[in-house]
Amino acid sequence: MHISDRAILLATLCRQMYRATAREEVWQVLLEGVCSVAAADVAVLYQLDPDGNQLYRLLSRGVSPPPAQITIPHYLLHDLRLLRRPLQFAPGQQLAPLASALIEAIWVDYPPTSVVVLPFCEQGLVQSLCVCGWSIPITEEHVGILQFLADDAMYAHAKLAHAGHTNYGNGLSPEAMIDLTLLYTHTLDQLLEAALEQLIISGGAAAGAIYLYDDVTHELHLQDVKTHPNAAALATILRQLWQADLGCQCRYLADSLLRSDHEVAYQVSDPSPPQELAALHTFFRTYAIHGVLSIAILVGGWQAGVVQLVPWPGRGFSERQWQWLRLLVRQVGVAIEHSRLFEHLRTELDRAQAVVETTNDGIIMISPQRQIVMVNRRACYFLGLAEHDLKGHSYDDLLLLFGRVFANPARLTFWLSQLLGSETDRAHEEFQVVWPKPRRLLCFSAPVVDRREQYLGRILIFRDVTREREIEQMKNEFVSTVSHELRTPLMNAQGSLQLLLGDAERGKPGLVPNMSAKARELLQIALNNTNRLLRLVNDMLDIAKIERGQLQLQRKPVAPEEICQSAVDNLSSVARQHDIIIDVAIAPNLPLIDVDRDRIVQVVVNLLSNAIKFSASGQRVLLSVSPDQAMVRFSVRDWGPGIARSDQEKLFKKFQQLDQSISRQKGGSGLGLAISRELVELHGGRIWVESEVGQGSTFHFTVPLAKVQRLPISDQPPLVLVGADRHPLVTALQAEGTATSGWEMIVRSPAELLTMLPERQPAVVVLVHPENVDELLLRLRAIPLYQMTPMIVVGDEATGRLPKDMLFLAEPISTEQLIAAVHEQIISPKPLIMVVDDDQNVRLTLTKILQRNNFRVLSVSGGEEALSLAVHIRPHAILLDLRMPEVDGFEVLRRLRANPDTTTIPVVVLTANDLGPDAPTHASALGANGFLEKPVSADRLIAALTSVITRNEEHYE
Repeated sequence: MHISDRAILLATLCRQMYRATAREEVWQVLLEGVCSVAAADVAVLYQLDPDGNQLYRLLSRGVSPPPAQITIPHYLLHDLRLLRRPLQFAPGQQLAPLASALIEAIWVDYPPTSVVVLPFCEQGLVQSLCVCGWSIPITEEHVGILQFLADDAMYAHAKLAHAGHTNYGNGLSPEAMIDLTLLYTHTLDQLLEAALEQLIISGGAAAGAIYLYDDVTHELHLQDVKTHPNAAALATILRQLWQADLGCQCRYLADSLLRSDHEVAYQVSDPSPPQELAALHTFFRTYAIHGVLSIAILVGGWQAGVVQLVPWPGRGFSERQWQWLRLLVRQVGVAIEHSRLFEHLRTELDRAQAVVETTNDGIIMISPQRQIVMVNRRACYFLGLAEHDLKGHSYDDLLLLFGRVFANPARLTFWLSQLLGSETDRAHEEFQVVWPKPRRLLCFSAPVVDRREQYLGRILIFRDVTREREIEQMKNEFVSTVSHELRTPLMNAQGSLQLLLGDAERGKPGLVPNMSAKARELLQIALNNTNRLLRLVNDMLDIAKIERGQLQLQRKPVAPEEICQSAVDNLSSVARQHDIIIDVAIAPNLPLIDVDRDRIVQVVVNLLSNAIKFSASGQRVLLSVSPDQAMVRFSVRDWGPGIARSDQEKLFKKFQQLDQSISRQKGGSGLGLAISRELVELHGGRIWVESEVGQGSTFHFTVPLAKVQRLPISDQPPLVLVGADRHPLVTALQAEGTATSGWEMIVRSPAELLTMLPERQPAVVVLVHPENVDELLLRLRAIPLYQMTPMIVVGDEATGRLPKDMLFLAEPISTEQLIAAVHEQIISPKPLIMVVDDDQNVRLTLTKILQRNNFRVLSVSGGEEALSLAVHIRPHAILLDLRMPEVDGFEVLRRLRANPDTTTIPVVVLTANDLGPDAPTHASALGANGFLEKPVSADRLIAALTSVITRNEEHYE
């Protein structure tokens, strides 16, 4: 626990004790503090029988209650009753007889690792004990906290006794019982003044001073000096004690006390004092002062300062006065620490508020109760509102104000409503302001939590990006205009030079016969530089499109070998010019990938051209492709100079080239790898490099698999994929199943199913006694190739956690039974439902409902993707949402029915009732087979799907 937190908790417990109206309340707060602040595992309070050797349990905290009554041997009663300080010990060590007797009486079998006993005395004798136990070793700091809590409890108990008119005697002023909680209402200066005055009056002192410890300089600083109100005649004399040389000697006493292990020191007049205190003792003798009482101000075990008190001339302090003053000083210490913490907190709040007010961003904070609890001046300026228009108002009021400020308040409201429903999401979005002044605001929203991870609300930060967007627009327009203006003359120059030079490799002569070698060399240089300029212009246009978000990917299933072939063909002439051989290594049976073919070819060409550029003549470059979990990895390897690790992070930044001299020789704009990274990340993959200086480099990038894989052609048998490690059932299945059932079978280990993917879509996957079946199924379903494939699991017993769309067969099972199950899955698989909805949570819920009712599910987030997949997959039915961005449900229905390949697929509309009363009629007119409104029960949903599938099958039988 942090010191500040602990001090605040101690102060809180102190107040609770002072406000207690009964002893039992004091003891309860004490035990609560022992377990919370001192982190004890068990704490028990025993009351000592005044006439015997029995101890009776009053209260306890902990896992198991200790004995209600324990007995102490008679010969140890004397030691117990005279106990004054905390008794600390650990079982297993050499123990004193009293410690051993207490442990054996309370914990017979399993004593704690550390034990502390706190004595509570009345009239000089122990009346009760607080026994605390820990399962770990403790420090002196724990003991200091316990002593502090015990002193609080004793003081509160004495305060209750005073309220009952108890006579304390021994010269202690009744004013010592004053409620010290009043001290918590003052600032630090006022608190010190009030505390010192109270100590002087309550302790019967003539004067006093208070020092505080500075954590920065590690020194004591004198804060205040006061005299008793009735000592006006002696005030000038007594104040000399804390001035000049005498002041140095009093401070020396205070420093000595803090360096010692003691809490109280009473320096009395001595005829033969040490030399360093000679002047102080001379002052004592001159004015008949008995001495100086120094008391350390302790807060939870650490030192906060020292209080010094001087008795009236001719008098002294009794030991009982010391003890009571020590208790009072402890309470003053808690109050001082509380005041310091308050000052520190106020300073931090003022600093934070100043930062919030002076920042150039507008800030609004919304509480969990959806109230505006913070707004700075910049936010008021952006929104054209005053602080009182926002702060303290509700979120609904804020939305009304946003309605006249933003160009599209509905979009902002929708965005905020989604975020306010989450305590973790972070997001940013740009919005156009139309009043009081047109501007672009970038709004960033994040949850606000304290250091205990408690949710405090949500913050909205508005940044004015109007100027940045204007500059970006100007830059993009400039780049686009210049690039387009350069492109036409460069293409003309390129075509003209190519016509003049011809193409010797293809046997095409140039327009100028018998051209001299010198003229050909100059024209070739011009053509090379023209090609270089064209590449630079194209790269700049690509970067501009990517930055503006205008680069649209035309994704579709593509074979990886097709990508490789196109890239190699593109660079074959360049490789021949540099005398470089391009080797290609493609793993067998690679699945299709979901990519924009031309853009991924562009990435491979970039990587290959760099590899060729930095390879020596006669070397080779390797282009390889391999499966990588639910992705496919492309790798380009060269044996060039390599790249230092410190330079590898720079590679994918715009206009970054590691060696400018090589770049000037080889050519290049420094944009190729930056564009490649953007293109790969747009596809959902990643790109990286592995390289060592002198060992060459390998650039890798990954792209996702297509959801639709190669389907078997008409003369291909169904593919059965078996995952097993040498099981007799698999051997029999290979021998009998392939011969009699007419399907193709591939057997691999379960681990190989994740990496060695088949080249076409399996009809069924059979897993025979797989290890960690839950994890294996989860990873298989993450691969698009297996997302819609029926699966059979053969094992000894079901784990109870298998997905509902899996068929489990328990051993023992015959080969014939397994063949029949596989045949059933191939001939009559579970119906496949395509769920089309832009809300991820809705898709997840519907998927679980359908799988539990023996449907296979393909989840799709948009209309365009649904139309593309429906042509290849032909699901048994489509569950369609109407309100979707870009291509909505009505358009999906229209295009499904217009395509002969999808016109017979049943469609059930499931949408919210917010499209007007004509929506069902419109959907039906476009060809919907059913219409359901959200929310819908699972039974009704399943009944509707089953009905349309059955009717469709009967119609086309």
